[in-house]
Amino acid sequence: MHDGDVENTPLLGNKQPKSRRQVRRYFTENIDVHYAPLPLLVCCFLTGLIDAGSYNAWSVFMGMQTGNTIFLALSSANLPAGSDSFKWARSGVSILSLMVGSLIAGRVYNAVGPTRRLTLVASFLLQAFCIVVAAILVHTDAVPETDPTDKIVLVAIPFLAAQSGAQVATAKSLGFSELPTTVLTSVYNDLASDTKLLAWDNPKRDRRLGSVVMMLLGGISGAWLARGTGTFTTVLWLGAAIKALLSFSWMLFPAETEG
Repeated sequence: MHDGDVENTPLLGNKQPKSRRQVRRYFTENIDVHYAPLPLLVCCFLTGLIDAGSYNAWSVFMGMQTGNTIFLALSSANLPAGSDSFKWARSGVSILSLMVGSLIAGRVYNAVGPTRRLTLVASFLLQAFCIVVAAILVHTDAVPETDPTDKIVLVAIPFLAAQSGAQVATAKSLGFSELPTTVLTSVYNDLASDTKLLAWDNPKRDRRLGSVVMMLLGGISGAWLARGTGTFTTVLWLGAAIKALLSFSWMLFPAETEG
């Protein structure tokens, strides 16, 4: 070997390019969705957690839009009696924001593939970021958490509702329609009408039951956190942390096997 060849030989040889190729392949590969219901069930917990906190603070839901639709309808007649006249705006903004979040996430999943590892990691990081933005707004008192009639509340609602919409789009795109993550009415109905409800092997039933339990636990946690701390901020920071952990959890999933 000539001296010039030695000088031109990189210290790490071809390891660095190979390492980069491995990282790129790792993040662009499709995951095995067999265990995907696990993070989706945690998303059900998050819905209960954040919705309990948001309803207690602002009398509006971020994920469960059936309730907001009824609030919107009641507001047309200034009902319930004694309720604030601004509830229609909070409900309407939440509904529209969830739809926008679902629209964007759904289009992205359709374009690049919903099971690609990088897609899921990035999606959940963005959802966590949305919760962080809302948490900062409330924590710094830029948005009040004790006065739902203040119009500035409408600044924080879109971030929370949009991430809920992206969460729903994730469950649908991964093929787990029995885990919508934000609603339970259809889940209760599907459970009651399931002809194999008492069968030993019934994964969809198990996931539906799990979603009910997780959302209930999330709601209870949100309620007691709000009661114990007296703030919505704690609920939001906890929600952001859990969502961020879920983002990194997708990195632990095995790759999809061919055939």
